[in-house]
Amino acid sequence: MLPDTLASGESAADKNQKVWIFLKDKGPRALAKDAAALENAKARLTTRALARRAKVLAPDALIDQTDVEVYQPYLDALSRHGLKPITISRWLNGLTVKATPEQIKAAQQLPFVDKIQVVATLQAPPAPRVQPEHGSSLQKAGAPHRFSYGPSLTQMEQIRATDLHDAGISGRGVLVGMFDSGFRWQAHEAFQHLKNRVVAERDFVEDDEVTRNETGDRADQDNHGTQTFSVLGGFQEGQLIGPAYSAHFILAKTEHLPTETHAEEDYWVAAMEWMEQMGVEVTSTSLGYSEFDFGQTNYTPADMDGKTAIITKAAEIAVSKGIIVVNSAGNEGDDNWGIITAPADGPNVIAVGAVNAAGNVLGFSGRGPTADGRIKPDVMAMGIGVQAVVTGSVSNYTFVSGTSFSCPLTAGVVTQILSAHPGATPQQVMNALRSTASLANSPDNEFGYGIVDAVAAITALGPAFSNMPQTSAGNGTINVSTKILSRDGIAPGSVRVYYAERNNSNFLTATLTASDETTYAGTIPRPSSDTAHVKIYFAANDNSFGEVIYPQNAPDEAFLVRGDGVLVDVDNPPPTPPTTFVLEQSSPNPFRVSANASATIISFALAQAAPVSIRIYNMLGQEVRELLSGPREVGRFEVAWDGRDSNGRLLASGVYVYVIKTPQATASRKLLLLR
Repeated sequence: MLPDTLASGESAADKNQKVWIFLKDKGPRALAKDAAALENAKARLTTRALARRAKVLAPDALIDQTDVEVYQPYLDALSRHGLKPITISRWLNGLTVKATPEQIKAAQQLPFVDKIQVVATLQAPPAPRVQPEHGSSLQKAGAPHRFSYGPSLTQMEQIRATDLHDAGISGRGVLVGMFDSGFRWQAHEAFQHLKNRVVAERDFVEDDEVTRNETGDRADQDNHGTQTFSVLGGFQEGQLIGPAYSAHFILAKTEHLPTETHAEEDYWVAAMEWMEQMGVEVTSTSLGYSEFDFGQTNYTPADMDGKTAIITKAAEIAVSKGIIVVNSAGNEGDDNWGIITAPADGPNVIAVGAVNAAGNVLGFSGRGPTADGRIKPDVMAMGIGVQAVVTGSVSNYTFVSGTSFSCPLTAGVVTQILSAHPGATPQQVMNALRSTASLANSPDNEFGYGIVDAVAAITALGPAFSNMPQTSAGNGTINVSTKILSRDGIAPGSVRVYYAERNNSNFLTATLTASDETTYAGTIPRPSSDTAHVKIYFAANDNSFGEVIYPQNAPDEAFLVRGDGVLVDVDNPPPTPPTTFVLEQSSPNPFRVSANASATIISFALAQAAPVSIRIYNMLGQEVRELLSGPREVGRFEVAWDGRDSNGRLLASGVYVYVIKTPQATASRKLLLLR
């Protein structure tokens, strides 16, 4: 059956529709769990991504069929019908194309096609119909904090993110992904601390690495994304401080604003898959999908059941791989739609509604329940009079409204939580937020579980140490202090610092004493010289959680302090990218294959993002297998070859040549296959 919007008798000239084509499988070897395909899938994942997955998946289940590339011969067959992929989803085993009704009819006859569905596009969200409220520009009397928040104080204090900052918890070490209309962040003062913390950007609409406005973009194209980014991660004392200003970020432009239709769900899915393999741990999305553009089939409220909308399916897969997905509940609370939008309907997606400074729900905030009766939203944060940057300026700020801004506030708190509890799973974080919010004991479909309480949520998972301790040089000693937040208290005399010279595995212990309700301080011996390093970690006995160590992986992971008392930042940014193009010799070489054998690994490095192809040739110059074809970011990669041709047949023993091509370079090497 044709998708509804293509069944109205329109001719090919009348309608060229963007649709999903979903496939039945990933090729004839999919059921056999092709070892080479799974190995190639694993090679695309960073160490950070694998570590995040390991929190929620068994060691032998880190990679599955959702990670395997879509079967290339199926794509080739569709291309012969003029159906060229716009986006390709491994997770959903599908692709999006622009197609006429005739092309879709032809595609539906192909034996490997499962179904065809219109791509959902989001209409411009309604502007909240409220009068703006303005936050106080003065720090509240009787509530001193580590920083001066200026007009952003109200939005931060309401969710107690300020108290986490006071304890030195600001999202350090966490990789956050943001999906929005674009990001023009480089020049504004509130983003200057992030110059080395934005690790990747990608425009999925134009298929390039530029997320700020370019020639032809509408003037306000990158406005919304820049502002949501500032609310989550901005830092300028006296003006704007976001909850997670110490995090690292990946930015994805997934919306287009030349017309009223500006966001298509396939771009969001593609962006999520891209971020996931890079190791993103928290995502923040300030949009939702409900109605298509004029002339297309709408989702209906009945589809907001957590399992129907394509974007919700992708969001749930992301959570299953360890990502904490935070989404705005939508601004449709007081219009004809009325309820939350996808993917906020996902059972494991943290949907965020909006309240005012007094804690009252705002009329536009998306409501529940979901179509299957679940309470939504999950939690609330401030969504009116929120301080944000003025896009395109260097030092100007403005007040903004909508669940678009309560969402990044909450995602920022989630990032703070994860920086203190890096082993926490998405479900644990969601439960911590819900169980400690202001209406935890009486949730409803306006407020959900209530307003976020960052301190209660973070301590529900155990005591929370400062992201980084404070250190300084003393007289023959190093002064060390840390802060600890605890729900039920720390046992007196139980806070210790373990220390050892950098190359020594024998740690000694010093007890830290309480200097106030949350601060513990003491001294350790100074190392042999100012340039020598001592490594330290902390332990404490919590009255409910027992002994807790920080960092979590200590002593393998520890803080480094120089002999002059200077703390070495042991934040874990992504590894330094390669500076040259490299093709390594395959390993093992020679390699022996049989019906049950493994593969040889081909390694390469890219100094710039580019489309890449890797093909295997026999000594006659005939192509026998294409191993890779598609875009890759800057980085180091591995591809496995199992000694089979493109039809899955084991090849004869002999010398083969593997060739890698990018627009900038071509390289080749030989390998020996034995049977």
